Amino acid sequence: MITLINILVSLSPVLIFLIVLVVMDSYKLLRIWAVALTILWGCIAAGVALMFNRFVFTFVPHQSIFVSVVVAPIIEETIKSVYPLWQLKKKKIGFLVDSAIIGFAVGTGFALIENLFFMQALGERSVFIWLIRGLGTAVMHGGTTGIMMIIVRYFTERRARNPIFIVAGGLLTAMLIHAGFNYLVHVVSPEIILIMQLVILPTLLAVTFTRSEKNLRDWLEEGLAANVELLGDIRAGRFRETKAGQYLYSLKEHLPGETLADIFCYLQIYLELSARAKALLILKELGMPPIPDPETPAKFTELKQLEKNIGKTGRIAIAPLIRTNPRDLWQLYFLDQQQNG
Repeated sequence: MITLINILVSLSPVLIFLIVLVVMDSYKLLRIWAVALTILWGCIAAGVALMFNRFVFTFVPHQSIFVSVVVAPIIEETIKSVYPLWQLKKKKIGFLVDSAIIGFAVGTGFALIENLFFMQALGERSVFIWLIRGLGTAVMHGGTTGIMMIIVRYFTERRARNPIFIVAGGLLTAMLIHAGFNYLVHVVSPEIILIMQLVILPTLLAVTFTRSEKNLRDWLEEGLAANVELLGDIRAGRFRETKAGQYLYSLKEHLPGETLADIFCYLQIYLELSARAKALLILKELGMPPIPDPETPAKFTELKQLEKNIGKTGRIAIAPLIRTNPRDLWQLYFLDQQQNG
């Protein structure tokens, strides 16, 4: 019979770790419901992985080290990664810290269902067994997906040309860590594994938080200054004298006049929205509530229409004028979310 104490003991370490990650995030860019949905996906992923593992057990003995070290890590890490990677693709995750939180949240949900399954299968065991699972396997599930997300986010920010290889590399890293953990369970005492996890994982996440917050502040300062300066030149009629203006006017021989006008309007609105997003982030860090701008929704609508008007050729032409790394694309999603409450 599953007892409430065993459930709490097996899940408390990973839940505490997740709460600490959320609390440490100075900007609090992830909403609670987004973290909750990610935990829910982790629960679903555990159920799907269990079905796959049961299918494998029809061909390979249940206790085979091959299943534990090779098959399980491939199946479980692949399934866990689907939803967080989809969030990255949709530009819903802005920074390394958010990536770590989302990855760990998936592992939290996965560990919940997996531990409940093992409690049913193993029956009554001592609280110490479930504490070991909580500090060991549960934290491992959060750590592997968190590390995978950190790797993918970090290298996509470097504007890599082959994101599919970055995803594959991050996923392979998670699988290898998972496989290594499962192998050590067979050959090393649980205490040694716990000590390794409690040293390595917090150190990695601490470095991630420090680097992420520094990068965020640098990006805010540099990006906001650049946006404001270029907007000032546009409004003061000095745009043609800037390098961006010279580049844009050089396109008049290759693009129709109406397309060039739409590109100019697109650039101006993009800069306004980008500057507002960065200003809201600064207010958020200072603990001040965001002030909704009634004109922002109309600007988003106009921006989408202009993007259709300029077409693929226009988007290629304007690419040198606007930043298109994941953080700059995410900021528009962030602004839209803040505007809509």
